[in-house]
Amino acid sequence: MATLLALLLLTLPVKPENPGSVGAPPAPQVDSTRYVFAWRGVPVGTVTLKLEPGRFTYVSQHLHTRAGKAGARRREQSLEVDAQGLVRGSPAVPQALWLWKGVPAVGCVVGREELTGREGPHCVTRVEDRRVEGTLLGTAFQARYGADGRMEALEVGDSRFTVAAPGERLRAPPELFADGLPVEGARGALSLEPPLAVPARLAGLTPWKAAAARALAAEVHAAFPEKTPGGADWSEDGEGEAGGCLAHALRFAAGARARGVKVALVHGLLVVDGGPARPHAWVRVALAKGGTLDLDPTSLDEVSPQTHLPIALAEAQGPALEAGARWLSLLRGAHRVVRRP
Repeated sequence: MATLLALLLLTLPVKPENPGSVGAPPAPQVDSTRYVFAWRGVPVGTVTLKLEPGRFTYVSQHLHTRAGKAGARRREQSLEVDAQGLVRGSPAVPQALWLWKGVPAVGCVVGREELTGREGPHCVTRVEDRRVEGTLLGTAFQARYGADGRMEALEVGDSRFTVAAPGERLRAPPELFADGLPVEGARGALSLEPPLAVPARLAGLTPWKAAAARALAAEVHAAFPEKTPGGADWSEDGEGEAGGCLAHALRFAAGARARGVKVALVHGLLVVDGGPARPHAWVRVALAKGGTLDLDPTSLDEVSPQTHLPIALAEAQGPALEAGARWLSLLRGAHRVVRRP
């Protein structure tokens, strides 16, 4: 038995203590950190940063609760970077990378928002006891760093990012608009006070015939047997059998895109039967004869100023950050919903 055991041991591959000592190239170093994203103290998602040779990756996962159902939406952006951390072929450094890896020095750099691609000044105005203050594209921030120089916490407005504990899992947040928003007045068109400027159209919309657009709206409406929030609301193209208003709008945009037509998503508020204003989404189409047409594939009801109030237009494919910022301003109570006779 001892001889057999010795022979078996001789046939096993030898594992060197240091893999680099046998001439094999060292494994690429990958560094990553995961942060919990909270809004006004409520955890609503995570952000994961990963750096490997020549590449920086930003992954965000936002948790949502709609009509009592939880969901998540994941977005990822990967950028090629050089040895100095600059986006390859650009003078800009990824915003999160600039904040994450080492305490930034007082002064300004050109930074790039990972999800939007916006570039502009990222400035540090004060560094004291591993605490940093400055601005990101004009928005004030505060960051705290650990002894190893890595960012531990970041505050930007009502948002806060903190390093996640190993294995930490988040519960879906409460439904932020569960009670809707009160509507002042009994008659007239809906509006916000103070108002928010919403453009009539996005650049690059494809002129289309109203009949074809209405036909697609009816097709999308029929494609969802369950008109409640579901997995389709969290997918890019609204794919799935169950979905709410966002899924209907995304499915319409995907169907239009397959026909060579670009449309806009409308983020807004819906008021039904004198109730409160609740978040809703629909689509806006550019018409071949001029003007635009708003369609609601969820209900197929006519979009009227008495029932539908736009707060932002957004590309069908993208993070819709302006819309998100406006939703947060409504939650803060910065605007009132009123009817104007």
